Amino acid sequence: MNFNFNDLVSGDDIVNQLFPNLPVFIAHIFATLILLMVLWRWVYAPFRKALHSRHLVIKEKLDDAACKQSLANQDRGEASQILKAAKIEAQEIIANAQNDGYNKRKQIIDKAQEESMRITNQSNRDLVRARKEAEAKINEEIKVVALEAAKKIIGAEMNAKKHEQLITDFIKNLE
Repeated sequence: MNFNFNDLVSGDDIVNQLFPNLPVFIAHIFATLILLMVLWRWVYAPFRKALHSRHLVIKEKLDDAACKQSLANQDRGEASQILKAAKIEAQEIIANAQNDGYNKRKQIIDKAQEESMRITNQSNRDLVRARKEAEAKINEEIKVVALEAAKKIIGAEMNAKKHEQLITDFIKNLE
């Protein structure tokens, strides 16, 4: 490849290419300013207005979300308190039911013991009465047998009072 120095552009050409001529340069600046003002008026201002309204909507939604979050936290706190109160009430109901059950069981046991004591006492009284009746019956039979034996032994009749005295003495000796 051959390098030719003639092909190189001189310094004045570079300056002329960078800064063409002053009237064209001023026209470009003026056109750019007009373009910026048009863009400012019809693009940037509506865009900025849309951003501002979107910012307001987002801020409103964030505030609403924060309000709902605080209400939810408050409701959660209230629900937690209600749950705690319900648990305490349930524990009280269970404790009362256990106490009632214990008291009823104690009453039933006490009634059963009282009934058992009453039946035992009644049985003891019945036994004592039956024993006394049996003793009285046995004493009567002994008296009759003793009287018959005495009649046969003595062979003669005795008066009832003397006979009764002999039987009583006989029974006392047996005991």
